[in-house]
Amino acid sequence: MADNTAFRDAEAVMTHLRALRQELLTTSMEPSGDRERSGLTTPQVSAVHSLLTVGPATVTELARRLNLSHSTTSGIVDRLEARGLVSREQDANDRRYTRVRVTAPVKQYRQDLSDGPYGRLTLALQGASPAQRKAVLDGLETLRALLVR
Repeated sequence: MADNTAFRDAEAVMTHLRALRQELLTTSMEPSGDRERSGLTTPQVSAVHSLLTVGPATVTELARRLNLSHSTTSGIVDRLEARGLVSREQDANDRRYTRVRVTAPVKQYRQDLSDGPYGRLTLALQGASPAQRKAVLDGLETLRALLVR
C-alpha cells in the first residue's frame, strides 16, 4: 500500500483535477462569478435566450416573443435585473421606450459557451505571467510523465 503522504497528495491532485474540469467545462452568467447552477427558471432562460438571439426589446415586445402577459414578463425582467443579468435602458431613438438588454456577464457567458474549454483556458493563461504559465505546463508534464511510468 502507498504511504500516507503519497496517498494524501494523490487525493489533493484528484481534487484539483475535478475542480479544473468543473471550471473548464462549466460557465456561469452570474456577475458574481458563481459557478454553481444558475437557478434560473425556464421563463427566465427563455427571456435571456430571446434577448441574446433576437436582440434588445421593450417589455411589451419581449412579452409577445415569449407569449406571456406584460405583468409576468415585467416580473421576469425585474428578477433578472436584480441578478445583474439584464438592464433597462432608454431607447436611443425614442426616449418614451425602455429597452431590456443582456448585460456583459451574459454576453461573456455566451462567448464562453461558444469558445468552450480552450477559450476559457486561453483567457485564464492570458492573465498569467510567463513564469506562471511555465509552472503550469511543467507541473502537468511532470504529472503525465509520472503516470506513464
